[in-house]
Amino acid sequence: MVIVKKFLLKNRLYFIIGFCILFIFILYFFLFSKRIIFKENLSDLVIDVNSNFTPQGVSACYGNMFKCRGVDVSLYNEVDTSLIGDYQVKYVASYGKHKKTLINHVKVVDNVSPIIEASDEAIYVCPGSDKYDIKYSASDNYDGDLSDRVSMDVSDNSITLNVSDSSGNKVSKVIELRREDITNPVISLEGSDIYIPVGSSYNEPGYSASDNCDGDITNRVAVSGSVSNDVGKYVINYSVTDSSGNSSSIDRSVNVYSPNNNGNKVIYLTFDDGPSQYTSELLDILDRYNVKVTFFVTGRNPGYSYLIGEAFRRGHSIGLHTNTHNYSYVYSSIDAYFEDLNAINEIVNSQTGSYSNIIRFPGGSSNTVSRNYSSGIMSQLASMVEARGFKYYDWNVSSGDASGTIMDSSQYASNVINGLGNGSSYVVLQHDTNINSIRAVSSIIEYGLSHGYSFGTLDINGPIIHHRIAN
Repeated sequence: MVIVKKFLLKNRLYFIIGFCILFIFILYFFLFSKRIIFKENLSDLVIDVNSNFTPQGVSACYGNMFKCRGVDVSLYNEVDTSLIGDYQVKYVASYGKHKKTLINHVKVVDNVSPIIEASDEAIYVCPGSDKYDIKYSASDNYDGDLSDRVSMDVSDNSITLNVSDSSGNKVSKVIELRREDITNPVISLEGSDIYIPVGSSYNEPGYSASDNCDGDITNRVAVSGSVSNDVGKYVINYSVTDSSGNSSSIDRSVNVYSPNNNGNKVIYLTFDDGPSQYTSELLDILDRYNVKVTFFVTGRNPGYSYLIGEAFRRGHSIGLHTNTHNYSYVYSSIDAYFEDLNAINEIVNSQTGSYSNIIRFPGGSSNTVSRNYSSGIMSQLASMVEARGFKYYDWNVSSGDASGTIMDSSQYASNVINGLGNGSSYVVLQHDTNINSIRAVSSIIEYGLSHGYSFGTLDINGPIIHHRIAN
């Protein structure tokens, strides 16, 4: 027993001595040994995706707590705030062969919920139907477009749109569902306002009616109004009501006019540079009014050359404009001009069965561009074409559709109408390569018919409309 007590006492003494030595060593290490010491303690960071991130400033020194010399610290920033994830910012302090690294952990997260946008706050559904049309989109600050991830929960009175982003952020939007029809039916008329000469009978062009819930309800349309043989403006009314009591009504104006057959005020509509992809539409518009015009055609669009023959068969006059419409070639010499003219005349003959003897010079007889290629050529051509049996036409009213400025159809129509007066002959310049100019034709014709003008086509005996020759 005594021996054991001596052993324990002896070992306890060793333990105390060892502990004291260790304490002295540690104390010496912290107080007197030289090492790299970082002066800051950094906490781990959590930041929002796409936010601005600036690493914290860190300083370090080499030495001990009594004397420490500042050293350089290198920064290695791996943080990409555009991507969610865990990153590190490393600070490496160096002094000679000594190095020490401090790591700051950074977590980039997305805590922002997506956004759902819908076109309507309430949707109307036809009674007894489960069909509805809802337009919506969903977007997220991180994932971008989430529209294809939207789910819908439909109840009797609402539609709930739901979406989650890749970080688990969720959002919902409730759209009210109203099971009633508040939409008026739609009536469509074949053609628009109609002009017919006195003595002609009115033939209904046609109409249709449709409803969002009932479908085709043309058979429910009520037509009222009548047209007499007297000059004047008459109104035909079309009305319809759907099964929910929603109604629509539309009027058609029928203008009965007295044609001016004495030739005192004649409009000659002319179209250059075609035929084109728009010429068919123009021909249909002209048929509606039974108005005939003059086409000064080119060979630039061979795929539409068949429309030269089609226009001729519908009673329109065909004149020659140019085959190539290449000014540098056409006006390079007398021979080049007639070679080009004969080429387009051959195309006209192949389509109509006859040659044309009316022409319009490219750019008109007053053009100055020809000066660039042959001085005085327009003066020579003006006399030579007539010597060869042709008659050339310029214009005294312009639609402005070749000015280079794009206008809507109402402006082209206004340009023509403003150019008319009380004279006897108005040769109007348009181009059937300009769709808006073509769609101005209805307004031009309707104005002319209602203001005492008649419409005619040009031929070898037409009015002399010439510009002052400038070359």
